[in-house]
Amino acid sequence: MSPTILIAGLGDLGAVVLELLARERWPGRIIAGSRDLGRTQARVNLARLGAIAQGCRPVLESVHLDLDDEAQTADLIRRVSPDVILSTATRQSWLIPERLPNRPRMRLNAAGFGVWLPIHLDLSVKLMRALRESGVGTHTLIAPFPDVANLVLSRLGMQPTSGVGNIDEIVPKVATFAATRLGVSIDEIEVTLVAHHAFGIHAFEPSDRPRPPHFLRVAHNGTDVTKEFDSEELLCRPYPLPPGPATHFLTAGSTLRLMCALTSRETRLHAPGPEGLPGGYPILAGPSGVRVPVIPNLSRQEAIEINERSHPFDGIEMIEPDGTVVFRQEAVDIMDRELGYRCSRLDPADISNRAGELLRRFRLYAKRHGLQVG
Repeated sequence: MSPTILIAGLGDLGAVVLELLARERWPGRIIAGSRDLGRTQARVNLARLGAIAQGCRPVLESVHLDLDDEAQTADLIRRVSPDVILSTATRQSWLIPERLPNRPRMRLNAAGFGVWLPIHLDLSVKLMRALRESGVGTHTLIAPFPDVANLVLSRLGMQPTSGVGNIDEIVPKVATFAATRLGVSIDEIEVTLVAHHAFGIHAFEPSDRPRPPHFLRVAHNGTDVTKEFDSEELLCRPYPLPPGPATHFLTAGSTLRLMCALTSRETRLHAPGPEGLPGGYPILAGPSGVRVPVIPNLSRQEAIEINERSHPFDGIEMIEPDGTVVFRQEAVDIMDRELGYRCSRLDPADISNRAGELLRRFRLYAKRHGLQVG
């Protein structure tokens, strides 16, 4: 039976995933949900007509989905019984702070991406609580900041199947360069990468910020050829991409492969936050779920420690066993100085309140700098 896919959240990334999924042959029902049913219906109509014009015949549906209403969300999940849920829902797109004028944008960026965690984690917590209440067993993929969010969710007893994007967006670039250098087909190259979200700023354009720890192995037809390359050059060689939401096509492409694997046959990929772990890893994804396989020349604990040591590069000192997130003092001070927002520890019980406060303070800050938000 063809699988049912539920997309929770239809912002920039969710809309691109919808458009690409509508042009695939393997899904059955594709259900898109957001708080604004009229907007969702319009996006579904566009995806349907575009897919039909391309020769496809998708089965698309639109539903009202308000993740703040956990009882309604649980009821919807029970009624739909999806094989895969993809959540792209967040309180604010990661792109919004990037629209600030250069100076305030750079001052905020110095704090690290982790300071925005409450905004990206809040709706994921509510979705996972609703899923638990529904009693439905399904694969759940988290898009917003899964390198950290999935670890917190796991420690709260609500482990998603995996995250999407991030590390898996770097691997195609590395494979492309390696294949070109060796003069072979990219299909003969196997990349093994362990890296955190924080490494992403180095992958496509030059950056003078310190590089987080990472692990890279490149194989050609099963033979380790890593020593034939300068690994740092391979990972960090500039590969210009357009700014803004255009990069969601890269994330969406990665997401579709993972979705397909979860509903068909086991496939080797990369993903952030598998098994509720910090950062990103190679994975084996299939109908039974997602797992991190044995990594040649690197133990599982060493891989985890690479990503734990990378948290500070995103402004996070550590995540405690109960899911409390401790932020680096420098990051705390920057957010206090710029926004008047001070959060040294994020207790799981305070996620929603902190998300609301951070949003309010950022919007005032943005307005002072000529950017209207919300």
